[in-house]
Amino acid sequence: MAKKWWAAFALVLMLAAGGAYYVWQETTSRLEVELARWTEARRAEGWRIVHAAPVRTGFPLSAALRVDNLRLDAPTGFGWQSEHATLALFPQDPRQLRLTFDGAQTLTHPRGSLPISKRELSMRFRLDGQGGTLEGEGLRIGNAVEINRISAELFGAAINIRADQVAPTGYPRLDTIHLTGRATHPPAATAAAWRDSGGAISVERAEFRSGDVIAVLTATITLDAALQPEGRGILALTGGQEAVTLLANAGLIPPNLAPTLRTVLGLAARVPPEGGPPRVDAPLELRNRRLTAARLPVGVLPMLDWR
Repeated sequence: MAKKWWAAFALVLMLAAGGAYYVWQETTSRLEVELARWTEARRAEGWRIVHAAPVRTGFPLSAALRVDNLRLDAPTGFGWQSEHATLALFPQDPRQLRLTFDGAQTLTHPRGSLPISKRELSMRFRLDGQGGTLEGEGLRIGNAVEINRISAELFGAAINIRADQVAPTGYPRLDTIHLTGRATHPPAATAAAWRDSGGAISVERAEFRSGDVIAVLTATITLDAALQPEGRGILALTGGQEAVTLLANAGLIPPNLAPTLRTVLGLAARVPPEGGPPRVDAPLELRNRRLTAARLPVGVLPMLDWR
């Protein structure tokens, strides 16, 4: 009798293993098909996508594809290189794929590249090509900036970016950044084509917080004849005195100018209609790479090279 039970148990295990293997094969096959479809659709839009042959992995706990030497180059000249990436269905939504990055990572741009180090980094993207979400922790982008945590959502023309503990080199550390906006047109093959099609970015709200300093920006940004950003907006600044201290400590304004700026901001600050601490509302203008606030010069932006 005991032998019969053991035989039945072994048969059940074999059937279960066979069923699990069948499901794994079907799921990884679907992943290969979806990856091929997504790649073909992006290439038709002008993307350059190359990678090694996908390898099925994860059995029996998960179904995934390992994609090595992945390179994604957008028509705009920006791109991404990944030594190792793992592709799987997103558990909460089968209409999305999840791409997890491992090994060396590199962000490419028209003038070169920046190495990326990270604690965690992954991307979810929709199978219909309408957008996705980038999520990361413990990021360091070259020697330019460190970010504790970031979530960047792109859906159609809408943009929603959240980040905390952002430390850009040479600038004050930011506790949080939250930006929402919308592009009138998706990225084109070139910056000139995007501009000529009426491309513009509407910054609905960009909020930057550092201690008691809160800066909120609304703006509309386009490209001028030289393909440089230009636009107008409104900056609402709370904690102007503290903001001057942060900028002076970072060496962005001369120490002898700080007292004058504190006086000017103190005189310009007003209690907003909704109440709260005094706030300075100043119109911003960016033209010919020169940024002004309330018609006062703030600085000159570096030239952008889109080649």
